[in-house]
Amino acid sequence: MNQLATSAVEALRGLPPELIVFLISALPIFEIRGGAIVGIALGLPVWRVLLFGFLGNIASVTPILLFLEPLSKWLRRNRLADKLLHWLFTRVEKKAEQINRWGPYGLVIFTAIPLPVSGAWTATLASILLGIRRLRAIASIYAGIIIAGIAVSALALLGVAGYRMTASP
Repeated sequence: MNQLATSAVEALRGLPPELIVFLISALPIFEIRGGAIVGIALGLPVWRVLLFGFLGNIASVTPILLFLEPLSKWLRRNRLADKLLHWLFTRVEKKAEQINRWGPYGLVIFTAIPLPVSGAWTATLASILLGIRRLRAIASIYAGIIIAGIAVSALALLGVAGYRMTASP
């Protein structure tokens, strides 16, 4: 994962740091968690890391939340697209069971907890599978993104401070 993040940052070298945080936060494998770590490492103030990380993360999941369900109904007419959607929804269905116990609060928690295969992208797909109303899902997922951004930024700042302490003579 570290090599992947390094490669992503290298590919974006030369862009403004805020745009790098935005773009990395929009990617499903990193989301705001990856964007926050990169933003702190690039020396951005925390408020900018959180702002651009949040905007990047919501820019990628909001269209999915709003349009995947109607689009998937249309795509299911194509055999290849239907197989892909079936694979995707089957994979997310296992996580959806965990979220369903808590409803919208489950979306907040699931989005906020920085674990592999959790986050806004999976929570978005799970909310569609569970039939959670869109506005409720948006509010829950956005809240989870903010919590995840704050938590990971705080951990990244602690890591930077710890590194500086050990690197000082």
